[in-house]
This record gives sequence, structure tokens and C-alpha cells, in this order.
Amino acid sequence: MLINIENGTLENLHKTLNLKFKTSFKKNGYEYKTIISKNKITLSVESFQFGNGFNFTAIKGDLQQPLELEIAEDGTNHLRFLIVKNGVVVHMLSPSIRYRLNNSFSSIVGVKGMNNQRITLPTQNNIEAFFLQVDIKRYAIDLKSDFFEFSKETNTGSKKNENEEYFIFQSNYSYAISESISDIITTSKTGITKRFFIESKALELLWLHTEQYNNEQKFGYDDKIFKKIDFELLKKAKEYIHNNFNKPITLAVLAKEVGTNETKIKQGFKKIYGKTFSEILRFERLNKAKILLDEGNLSIKETAMSCGYKSTSMFSVRFKERFGIAPSSYKSS
Repeated sequence: MLINIENGTLENLHKTLNLKFKTSFKKNGYEYKTIISKNKITLSVESFQFGNGFNFTAIKGDLQQPLELEIAEDGTNHLRFLIVKNGVVVHMLSPSIRYRLNNSFSSIVGVKGMNNQRITLPTQNNIEAFFLQVDIKRYAIDLKSDFFEFSKETNTGSKKNENEEYFIFQSNYSYAISESISDIITTSKTGITKRFFIESKALELLWLHTEQYNNEQKFGYDDKIFKKIDFELLKKAKEYIHNNFNKPITLAVLAKEVGTNETKIKQGFKKIYGKTFSEILRFERLNKAKILLDEGNLSIKETAMSCGYKSTSMFSVRFKERFGIAPSSYKSS
């Protein structure tokens, strides 16, 4: 099913979907939402307009037939960030230029001198994709120098000639990007708080993608990047520490609990969280100890034991290193 959209504005996108599927769309200030459940297509399309040419759209659902969105550009230089959490998206910039994104991949796309773009969602179940769109003429941060001023030499995924320019960057997106997406889709915030939260996370996604692009241009793609399944294991390991900090946890115990090996946890914690296993465990224990001392119901020894320390003296040393004050002085302050 092909749907022609006159321009890339969010309101026009939702109005066009509404007319095509004879469904309803809701607008609440900055937020648009369309629910489609017709013609073998079940989709939720939720968009957020943040002003200054910056917006964010989330698409989730099932398609028993392909859906194609052809967007007629209005001369605006849009920079688009596409993120596929689950499923497949095909993006066509012109009849001769197209690319495909699969699970856990994202892209940055910029074009000049082209009239139409087409985004195709093939037949599939449980698609989950996200789109950031930036009008580089209106947006407060100048992105043109990063993505549109190409060098004279042709780069991979970039082209420049008399009539058109285009830029495509694709990569397996980082764990930090995955975390930001998770924060967006699981938030329970409402009203103006939700608006500020979603905008901050969308800006975070913009920054993280730009940073990843710049790093890969400077240092190349890291072929040792952790896979999605590794991210989930490391997240599970960190959660296990959070819930069991009062127990005698070792790397061997942790690896067995989450189903991986000690080396992957050691390297993963340092790469993803910037801390070693011991530092993360100590952080959890000492933060809990501070809370217990604030409550004032336990002695120093009882607090140490409750937080997994066998030695009160070692607990005192670690507490002072972390907070700059001995636990006994903190308790009596």
C-alpha cells in the first residue's frame, strides 16, 4: 500500500494516515497519535513536535502487507535519523539510491537536490522503529558542517555532483542509544513532564548518533562491539548486583547467574558503564549504607554486615573513600 504525503510535517503525516485508513488521530499540543487497525495493518504512530524544526516519531505494530510512505520534500534540508529496534525498514532516497535497516541498526541520512523519499515497511510482525527529523536551517545547532560539507574525495555512503548531494551513515547502534530508546518507550510520565522528558531523550539520541558517527570517522568501526544479547546480559548482571549487594558476590558467581563468562563481564562493565565489577559492587553497597545510616536504626557494624561487608574496619575505609567522612562521624552528624 502506497501513501503519498505532501510534505514531511508531522501534522500532515497524521492527517494523511487518517484520510487513508479512515481512522482517528489525536493531537495534544506537541503530541500526535494515530492508531491504525485496518487493511491487514495494525500500527501505532506516535509523534512529538519540539519546535525549531526538530521532531520525533515512534512506529510500532504488525503488517500483513507492505506499507510505503512517499514523502514529497518541500525544499527543506532535513537530516533524518532512523533507528530500528525490531524489524525491517527500507529507505529510498531516489530510484537508484536505497538502503535497508534491520534489528539494532540505525542510520543518519541527509539529502539535497532530491524531491521525494520513500520509506517502506515490509510485511512483518512486531516492528518497532523510530525517526528523528531535523530541519538544519531552523534547528539551533549547526549540523551542516558535520553532514553536508563533504570533502572533495568521495566517502563511503556519500556523493556529490552538480545536481544532488546525499549522505548515508549506517551502523549497529550503541548500547547507550538502546538505553535511551528504552527510556522513551517505557516512560510513565504525563503532561508537560513527559514533553520535556521525551525532548531531552530525543536530543540525547541526536547527540549519541552524532558522536558515534564522528568516532567511526576518526577511528573506524569497532568490530569488537558488543552484540545486543551481550548488552542484555550485562544489564542483567548489573541488576543482579543491585538486588544482591548484601551477598558475597564474585565475578564467578555473577557470570554463572547471568549465563556468561567472567571476561565478558569484566570487559563489558568497563566498556559500557566505565567502571569495573568491583567499583560497581562497591558503589551499590556504599550507597545503601549511607541510606541505612541516614535512617539511624542500625549500628555501624550492623550497617556494614547488611551491606555485604564482613569487616567493619574495611567498611569504614571504603565509606570514607567514597564520601570523605568516616561512617561514625556521618552517623553522629
